[in-house]
Amino acid sequence: MPRTAFVLLVLCVALAIMPHVSRLPIGLLPVFLGVLIWRIQIFRQRLRFPHRLLRLGLVMLAFFGVVFHHGTIFGPDAGVSLLITAYVFKLLEMYTKRDAFLIIILSYFVLATEFLFSFSIFSSAYVLVVLIFITAALIALNQTDATIVVWRPLKKALILFLQAIPLLVALSLLFPRIGPVWQLNLSKGTSTVGLSDRVSPGDIAELSRSDKLAFRVEFEGQVPDHSQRYWRAVVFDRFDGRTWYAMDLKSQSPLYKSAMDKGSRSIKYRVLLNATGQNWLITMPWAEIDKLKHFPTDSLMQFYQEPINTNLSYEVISYPDYQYKADKIGQSEYQTLTSLPGATDPQSRRYADRLFEQAGYDPERYSDKLLNVIFTGNFVYTLRPPRLGINSIDDFLFNTQKGFCAHYAGAYVFMMRAVGIPARMVGGYQGGTLHPIGGYLLVHQYDAHAWAEYWVQGKGWVRVDPTAAVAPSRIEFGPLNDSSDRSFLDDSPLSPDKLRNIALIARMRLFADYVDYLWVKNVVSYNKESQSDLFAKLLGKVTPQRIALLMGGVGAAVLLLMAGIVLIDRRNLHRLERSDRLVLKLIKKLDKSGIVKEPGEGLASFLRRVKTRFPEQSGNLEEINQIVESIKYSNSKNLTNLTLSGNTPDDTLRELEKALSSAIERFKP
Repeated sequence: MPRTAFVLLVLCVALAIMPHVSRLPIGLLPVFLGVLIWRIQIFRQRLRFPHRLLRLGLVMLAFFGVVFHHGTIFGPDAGVSLLITAYVFKLLEMYTKRDAFLIIILSYFVLATEFLFSFSIFSSAYVLVVLIFITAALIALNQTDATIVVWRPLKKALILFLQAIPLLVALSLLFPRIGPVWQLNLSKGTSTVGLSDRVSPGDIAELSRSDKLAFRVEFEGQVPDHSQRYWRAVVFDRFDGRTWYAMDLKSQSPLYKSAMDKGSRSIKYRVLLNATGQNWLITMPWAEIDKLKHFPTDSLMQFYQEPINTNLSYEVISYPDYQYKADKIGQSEYQTLTSLPGATDPQSRRYADRLFEQAGYDPERYSDKLLNVIFTGNFVYTLRPPRLGINSIDDFLFNTQKGFCAHYAGAYVFMMRAVGIPARMVGGYQGGTLHPIGGYLLVHQYDAHAWAEYWVQGKGWVRVDPTAAVAPSRIEFGPLNDSSDRSFLDDSPLSPDKLRNIALIARMRLFADYVDYLWVKNVVSYNKESQSDLFAKLLGKVTPQRIALLMGGVGAAVLLLMAGIVLIDRRNLHRLERSDRLVLKLIKKLDKSGIVKEPGEGLASFLRRVKTRFPEQSGNLEEINQIVESIKYSNSKNLTNLTLSGNTPDDTLRELEKALSSAIERFKP
């Protein structure tokens, strides 16, 4: 194997697995490093290939390490870890060039797996750079250079990549945006950050939040106040005494449009949603989503047609003053949203009856009393609440009185249902941070929030946030400025948010996010709807015939461009140098005198034959021959030695061509 190819191959392996380092078992990293070093020593003939049994033992050890780390062999994280394990150990079986080609193919495959986890511009740029390295290794494998010259195959790979850009752009814009032929559910067999379909606040002793970005929002017009930004995603309607369960699509009825009064005020915006692994679309209520196939339901949830495993962009019009089912709700819905498990939490039930009686059996006054109990009591907002007993609501309201949003929203809904008022818990996000450069809103996972809704005659569903009664700063200013609990980023020790008070880091983070935002908005979010809009702008009426015509025209243009590049290169290949043109001029001059150059006859032999005809000009002919040989058979270094010191090779070449021209002019046959 060429040494350049081996160097590039080792670089490719290291660069391809670099983005997955955080997902691999940490104990495997020194093993992988040892394999790379061992393979290098084999190439240097300092070590031999390991015995087959030793390789088998190492591979089995790595396999069980991956299974132990991930707890499964299924799912993207475990699957990619196993793939990388096989990929790295294949280096110890690379005996022939055929094995090296297999490593190249695996490098392309391992590199592509990065898109299972990230579509950011930085990940994409990294993948393109490594792609050039892998292609350079492929080129180097087909060369025979004995020395290590990495830049030459890299240059060729870069040129190939640049030549492919027109075709890449044309295919990206015009090739039909079809859905995946397989369904990859990232939420199975792996831990993801974000909203869940169940919440068990009583079993959580410590809640850590992530600084990962959940979604971005572009508003048309004024951005709503922080306290008004409730991003609705999921409704929890069932409670078994410990856990709240989300409603799924199968259990829901479609939205009753006749029962919806949207009100007069509207807010228009676009959501750029990151992958969630769930079907829930996130909007401010009540929302109408444009140009996206979805299913609005009776619970005011918005379901997408499939799990959202990639970035998704959609336009929304929200009506914050909406009323839904102001007159009545169905009997089955009433029974579901007033049901409680068995005879749990007796103290809370008795307390609810007493407060409801004090409120004159008025739902709104009763709600105010509940919020006042939280506000005036010894309740504390914390992400490190104590675990709760069997009767979790009783334990929370009358003993611990410490919890986060799910504790307060869950307890509030329980108390409402205890007196027969339909209520439910809602999960989503609250707030968000306005980007000072781009003007869009950033909503992170640490903005995840839970609140409550109850139904009241004449108003329909009413939103209530019990957390605002105990931690109003959390609602007014967000978790970054909430002084009640500073532990929300304990799960992200390297989060830039912890260094947000350092101006330089804050500016760099904002700029990087703005670049990524433009990438996501204009490239990653380009989907079937965006492509249809593009076709409509280009073609007017979109028909299969016009689409075929457009694709054929663009394809022909790309082919013509590529053909033009090839022709230009070929023309340069066959373009005569000045010395050749001068020699042809001499040959034509002699041809007119009756001295014809024979086919295959070298210039030196031809000139010797001419000397016999014109012996008086033999000196001039000898000079012509020497100059031509100097130009044709001397490299740049020798050309420099042929002339005065200080001249560049180009200067020397021009001087030689000038001397050749003078010598040919002096020759008179």
